[in-house]
Amino acid sequence: MDDQSGQGEEQVAQKIATVSGAVLATFFNELAKVDQLGEIAANLRKLVLDDGILAEPAIRAVIFPDAP
Repeated sequence: MDDQSGQGEEQVAQKIATVSGAVLATFFNELAKVDQLGEIAANLRKLVLDDGILAEPAIRAVIFPDAP
């Protein structure tokens, strides 16, 4: 039974990752439509969805590239 429980948890985690990825992709698509945010949206999409980084310092660096 423990094997089945572990498999079920893994399937739930995969579904959550799929749903969260879809929600974030939709958010980045909408953000890209806002004037002057297209490049930031593309960089955030790469950072979060492609690279899998959700660390605040990395996100701040993408949003505010000129900040010290």
